[in-house]
Amino acid sequence: MNLSHYVEKRNFVWNVAIVGTASAALLMNLWGFLYGITSATPHLLYIPVVLAAYRYPRWGLHLSAIIGGIYFLIAVLLMGIAPMFVFEIFIRALVIILIGALIAYLTLKLREHENLYRGLFDHSEAGSILIRNNGTDHVIEDVNWKATHILRMKASTLKGKPLTIFCSGDLVQEMFLQIHHKDAVFTKEAVFVPSHGVPVNVLVSLAALHRERFILTFVDITSLVRTEDALRNANEKLNLLSRISTDYLHHTAELITKSVDDGVAHSTETTAQGFFKKIRILAQVLTRQLQITKSYKDLGTSPPEWVRVQRVLESGSLSETGNTVSARFWTERLEIFADPLFKNVLSHIAGNAFRHGVTIQNLVVSYHESADGLDLIIEDDGIGIPVEKKQTIFNYDAGGHSGIGLFVCRQIIAVTGMTLAETGTPGTGARFVIHVPQNAYRINGASEETISPEQTVDVAEPLQHGVLHSTGALVRELSSHEFSIAETLWLGYHQTKGDPLSDRIFVAFSDGKAVSVARCRKHTDGYELDGVFTPVEYRGHGFAHAVVWGLVEACGYNILYMHSVKDLTGFYSKYRFIPIEENELPPTIRERYAWAQGEMEGADVCPMKRVSSPDMVTRAPDSDSRS
Repeated sequence: MNLSHYVEKRNFVWNVAIVGTASAALLMNLWGFLYGITSATPHLLYIPVVLAAYRYPRWGLHLSAIIGGIYFLIAVLLMGIAPMFVFEIFIRALVIILIGALIAYLTLKLREHENLYRGLFDHSEAGSILIRNNGTDHVIEDVNWKATHILRMKASTLKGKPLTIFCSGDLVQEMFLQIHHKDAVFTKEAVFVPSHGVPVNVLVSLAALHRERFILTFVDITSLVRTEDALRNANEKLNLLSRISTDYLHHTAELITKSVDDGVAHSTETTAQGFFKKIRILAQVLTRQLQITKSYKDLGTSPPEWVRVQRVLESGSLSETGNTVSARFWTERLEIFADPLFKNVLSHIAGNAFRHGVTIQNLVVSYHESADGLDLIIEDDGIGIPVEKKQTIFNYDAGGHSGIGLFVCRQIIAVTGMTLAETGTPGTGARFVIHVPQNAYRINGASEETISPEQTVDVAEPLQHGVLHSTGALVRELSSHEFSIAETLWLGYHQTKGDPLSDRIFVAFSDGKAVSVARCRKHTDGYELDGVFTPVEYRGHGFAHAVVWGLVEACGYNILYMHSVKDLTGFYSKYRFIPIEENELPPTIRERYAWAQGEMEGADVCPMKRVSSPDMVTRAPDSDSRS
């Protein structure tokens, strides 16, 4: 059938319906006026008004005004112009016009949204398929041009057919099972096999709509998959060649060293001994360079992943420092998006403190959020790094050490846009700062996407690890799933609640029981220490000191504010808090005590402030060792 002919026929049917119902309704009202029926027949006029406003929304107000006006004229001509009657007829005509205007407005908005979504569907650069569940199967209801292009199938061939015409039954079952549990399928890699038999690699998403309908969107990644496979194969071959070359060079270096040793053993000439020594040094340099190459060759071969910093630091030998070094890690909830070799970077930098710190007694790892990202800080109280070496330690093969080296560390973290610098003070300790961009880190529990059920812990049996304080208490930061531990303690302290979006909570444990709690809350304009509380039965043992000390060391690179009871200002002054005027508090923190009406002194409350210290390790006493 010709499309223009179909449209003309469709318009003719609508026009006949509008004119016919309008004529019939007006004639029924004329008959009603003649026989005294004036209350029921006006409702018939709603039918042509609704039809006209829906079919021609841009003319809906005018058409309804014409119908209402004719009704008003018939009434006045037949029934006279009695004031009350005219007023009643006018209101009815006005209602008819308003209904037409309302229907026209809603229709215009509906068609505007329909055209918008239709445009998105038809002109999207992703393949889109509208699916309907008919009770027995998932049937294709509509497709856009991109879907037909990717699948190389005509729209007429796809419409009305089940999804299995190009998608395996197992994949269909898997996607709709996931829809049942999560309401959507996001960016899943799959393979479609259309009727022509050529597989298509796609990145597919599926979402549920209303009335048992679903929208399937996908993009063709066949070329990308082929390129990745080619790169993977090439990389495997290069790695094999590199491994063979490295093994051969290692063997050669060993033979050189052995030959030098034999030469030294059989030669007594001083000149020859000097040459042998130089050859040995060159062989050792070659061995070191091969070690660096071996560590660096895997960089970028695996995609970046979310690395749980605390887990990396607590694994292996870093936490087993004996009784000579106190290693304290305050990164419980921090995750960083980085190359898998980032774990080696953390181990290497922290390990350097033990190898080169000489006088080291404390190693602290903490983090500090800023406007442009996050700084992960690894610092110690060893001999530090001389000013003239702060840059050269990052040069290629600097320092004559083996392993991955700080040069390679910088290359590894640069994969996801991170930087590495040393900012310590010579003579007081080294401080390595890894700057992480905003999109490359997350605080677990600070958003829905970071909360995963598998990370849930049993709060009845809290994990026994942390920093061992001189009081004998273990101090650690709670994960977002453990906030109920703090809230149980806070039952006796205004029934305070924790919020993973803004809070870092620290708890001291003694004999496996939570005995004291403190919180660092992030406001829009500053950080606040509050919620410091020790139940009565645990007081007198220094547990409050333990938990405040832990919080200050973990969060001390931020400027901290607080409201202290006057009797406790001496307690907090031990952690470098100083009294300040009320107007020096950031607005959001000051508002918490708005009830004092600017008279905090009269309310027995003293505002206090702590400025971040450049020597974070040395300012944190009273700790023994990592446990």
